[in-house]
Amino acid sequence: MNVKNTLSTNLKRDFEVTISAADIEADLFTQLETIGKKAKISGFRPGKIPLPLLKQRYQDGALKEVLEVSVDKAIKKVVKDNDLRPALQPKVTVTSYEEGKDLVLTINIEILPVVGDIDLKGLSFDKYVVTIPSKQLDEALQGIAKQHRTSNPLKKDRKSQKGDVVVIDFKGFIDGTPIAGGEGHDYRLELGSNSFIPGFEDQLIGHDKGAAVEIKVAFPKEYHEANYAGKAAHFDVTIKDIHTLDPADIDEKLAEKVGFDSLKAMKEAVEKNFAHEYTAQSFLNTKRQVFDAMAEKFSFDIPEGMIELEFNNIWATLLNELGIDQGKSANKDGKTFEEATGKSEDELRKDYRVIAERRVRLGIVVAELGNREKISVSQKELMDAVIERARAFPGQEQKVVDFYRNTPSAMDSLRAPIFENKVVEFILDKSKIKEIPVTPEELEKKLLSEEEAAGKRISAAGKTEKK
Repeated sequence: MNVKNTLSTNLKRDFEVTISAADIEADLFTQLETIGKKAKISGFRPGKIPLPLLKQRYQDGALKEVLEVSVDKAIKKVVKDNDLRPALQPKVTVTSYEEGKDLVLTINIEILPVVGDIDLKGLSFDKYVVTIPSKQLDEALQGIAKQHRTSNPLKKDRKSQKGDVVVIDFKGFIDGTPIAGGEGHDYRLELGSNSFIPGFEDQLIGHDKGAAVEIKVAFPKEYHEANYAGKAAHFDVTIKDIHTLDPADIDEKLAEKVGFDSLKAMKEAVEKNFAHEYTAQSFLNTKRQVFDAMAEKFSFDIPEGMIELEFNNIWATLLNELGIDQGKSANKDGKTFEEATGKSEDELRKDYRVIAERRVRLGIVVAELGNREKISVSQKELMDAVIERARAFPGQEQKVVDFYRNTPSAMDSLRAPIFENKVVEFILDKSKIKEIPVTPEELEKKLLSEEEAAGKRISAAGKTEKK
């Protein structure tokens, strides 16, 4: 095998590799011998089949496998002999090949950049610490109590009123066509809960048990099902029964009903859930600060192939969210990029390319720092993440667990963010942290403000790139 370096600039390396016809012929002979030991051809014992007959029967498949193995060996040799760290799978082009002649390949490789020293000295970050108001805890407990109220049929007939639970059968239509999933039987609906389309519950107030009611409503313009968004609909509803709800008492009986040993334990669990939620939000904010600092510290070249891959992933996600097919300029409702986002397709591409470049650069830094500090994700951490994911699918937990166990790429998708967070925590341990007490409302405003500021910085970077 003869290897010649034809390009070495920045992060790009090109090689011309020649594999002699003699080597290919020798490997082909070995491959055919291996096949001959197991092949079954009438009139011949395995291992005694003449070579010409083996060539006639199996040469095409054997040659294909020999060439694939030869290419794989060529890549490994080029990488090892030149001490390269490929950023992506090397690109291989067959420059020339004919049976009985040398195989000439061109191998294009983009390598990972040398990050250099990762200096974490002098870093400082803000950390928002939320104090949970007692009013918020009380409202959460009241919500739990409301969810677990019992209802009883009316003792004396009267018309339905706000706060009642009506037991209904219903069926919805748009332009005379039944609505998919728009039908229910013995459905218990609390009037005033705003759990149905706006206006639906109001039209069920003031009716007797057994009443047939035709309800006319319009789906919200922002309705999650695009086919129904903004459209007028009518529902045929039968009120089968009317119930009153018991008062929502927050007491030991409620705590036991929900599954706690005591009312105190239930209150502590509610507070802990809030604390976990706000801590997670605060961490994401601090994490962004860490990434901003890292992005400012490092400005090394990045493999173009990695940027392109990341951009394509981001762009595909955006198109899916906007409902625009690849290569189209508008979605099925005729909304263009500018009408949907306020920016032209060209502006969006520039913005998201900046995001892609930032992500790739930070990914390289995070991976390098994690490797240097021997940061890893334990099997327990990985399984905890799988179990957490499975909880989002009640009744299908075991299927979800099995899916992740049997799908390495899915498991990697869980491992990556855990690893990233552990590296961020390592950086924070080495940094100066300023804790800033805030209320939940202040945290929400600060996070929103910083999100908008980040968006403006990215847009500004996109415009600078254009210039």
